[in-house]
Amino acid sequence: MKSVLPSLRIIGISLTVSFIIGAIGYFVLGSINTDIENSSRYQTYILMIGALLGALAVQIIHAYQNRPTEVVSLFIGNLPFRASNQQLRQVFSAHGTVHNLRLMTDKVTRKPRGFGFVEMDKKHAKIAVKKLNGYEFMGRELKVNYANENKY
Repeated sequence: MKSVLPSLRIIGISLTVSFIIGAIGYFVLGSINTDIENSSRYQTYILMIGALLGALAVQIIHAYQNRPTEVVSLFIGNLPFRASNQQLRQVFSAHGTVHNLRLMTDKVTRKPRGFGFVEMDKKHAKIAVKKLNGYEFMGRELKVNYANENKY
């Protein structure tokens, strides 16, 4: 589950942006020869703009980090019957995050059917297909392809 609140790193970035913009504005306006009353007012405005840009930076970075990723399903065929979920998850986890893994079994006998499905992020799935199609796993060459979506 993703956090709703921004991380400390993001808050630090926003504070840094606010400080830099505020400091630049403060020193630039302080060096300009204007009357003291207007100069302090402008410096205050610059500090407020820096704070607003820092808050905007937090929102942009947080939205980018929490963007949804597309998950695709991969078909894994020619599996050894003795293969376990944990063993297969280990093989696929080396190429990216495994969201779900299902090894198919016969409904009546509960024996493995020799194929399964793995759900991964789209970019990691592409790598997994390239690396694991034809990969020897427990004495058998895996067949890894994109799964056909059911169209009901």
